[in-house]
Amino acid sequence: MIVVIDDLDNIQIVSPNDFEKFHIQCSQKKSASEICELLGGGSKVIDDEHIWLSAETVRDVVPEKIDSWERGFSQMIDYASSKGWTENNGALIRSHIEWAKVKK
Repeated sequence: MIVVIDDLDNIQIVSPNDFEKFHIQCSQKKSASEICELLGGGSKVIDDEHIWLSAETVRDVVPEKIDSWERGFSQMIDYASSKGWTENNGALIRSHIEWAKVKK
């Protein structure tokens, strides 16, 4: 699952059913604080390349959620929690930021 921020600051989820990968892909160089501001939902800066991303923000952006998606996402959060990659009981997910051109 990749949270994509395009050149126009639109936010979408690519590969929403791939629960084994998770990061933010930004098509333009933005600071972690600018990315947090765009994503909202209580997102917080960790460092220049990582933020705490709200799980609710992900849920809000994913198109056409079905029960199996929610189960997979919950399992992903459980796994991330076991590795110390969540905060606030899974409400925030540690997210790596990559800067790359978004495929059109």
